Amino acid sequence: MQSDESLSRIIKLYEQTIQSLEAKHKAELQAKDREIEIYRQKSLELNEFVKLLAKRPVNVKITNEVKSRSKSKGMSDQIDQSRKIEITGGTVNASGAGALSLGDISGTVANTINQLSDSAKPDEPGIKELLTQLQTAIEAETDLSDDDKAEALEQVKTLAEVGKNPQKSTMQKAGKTAMKILKGTIAGLPSAATLVEACSKLLPAIASLLLLP
Repeated sequence: MQSDESLSRIIKLYEQTIQSLEAKHKAELQAKDREIEIYRQKSLELNEFVKLLAKRPVNVKITNEVKSRSKSKGMSDQIDQSRKIEITGGTVNASGAGALSLGDISGTVANTINQLSDSAKPDEPGIKELLTQLQTAIEAETDLSDDDKAEALEQVKTLAEVGKNPQKSTMQKAGKTAMKILKGTIAGLPSAATLVEACSKLLPAIASLLLLP
């Protein structure tokens, strides 16, 4: 009889041990499942963040610096040429020898605009003609610094890219952003500035042709 009781206690202790181990393993598995779900959520959030960064327009600000120094009297001057590139919040800042000049940017913008089709109506300017007028007005504005002109011209280039495929949703978003930046640029100019008057006519016409709200 005593032997049966001992066996019963052993079996009961065994069952309790098994239940305890099962509960422990179950808790560990649940914890791992939660960690996996957290990692999966963070991965999705990171992917969305990368997509947002990819859609942001990149503004290029460039300055040239050339420093001349002489080691000793009678020796020819040596040219100290340095180049620095910084990327902050979607903006690329480059300085030093070899950096693009305002003229280079202007040429790139003009080439992009020239890829657009001419207006079908000689007496009515199309998107190509309007963007050309906008580029000319920006470059001629004396109240804008070279950096501001370069940034504004980059937006004109973006609008020209939109003009190639205005129906595409991603291009529409880029066009809206470019228009906002241009409006922000002229907002800081005197009301009598030539560019302010030009944009008051050109921007609405450009927005209409590019189907921008």
